[in-house]
Amino acid sequence: MADFLKCSMKFESNQSGTVDRKHVGDPPGHEPTASRDVASSTSSQGTAVDLMAAKQAALYSRATGTVKNIGFMCFMMWMSGSQIHLFSIMMTVSGIYQPLAAIMNSQQMFPAEASEEGKLNVLFPRILYCLIQAGGLAFGLWKLNTMGLLPTHASDYVSSLKVPVSQEFSTGGVQLPR
Repeated sequence: MADFLKCSMKFESNQSGTVDRKHVGDPPGHEPTASRDVASSTSSQGTAVDLMAAKQAALYSRATGTVKNIGFMCFMMWMSGSQIHLFSIMMTVSGIYQPLAAIMNSQQMFPAEASEEGKLNVLFPRILYCLIQAGGLAFGLWKLNTMGLLPTHASDYVSSLKVPVSQEFSTGGVQLPR
């Protein structure tokens, strides 16, 4: 057991006290020629294309990054129930306001100047972002409908209709003289 606990590493150092890396071996599985081949095969044009592809992927990542937030908001609206209570109304108003504000501010989220002279495509990530937000807005409107707060029937507009003029009238309980 004592032999198992005795473990030490000795590095050879030169006069300045730094470690001499020539005598330290590579870790298992490391192939130094593989990293040199990749570095020598890439050109400046290839790295520019890779950089543009990475920026385009970052735009799509920004567009789809709100899926979790929209999903969580929809889950919270669903869990709040369809009764008219303070919490369910607050969640529903928030579920409608946030996607509307996000759609209106999508130009700041994906500015046209970020396209770098037409090299990056900003239109499709912006459309995807707006579609995701529109899904959250549709869920908020569905929630309003299940709560009975959307005017969807003709009876919801009864208070705005004019009172019709009566065509007939009758009286009762009065005897006429003979």
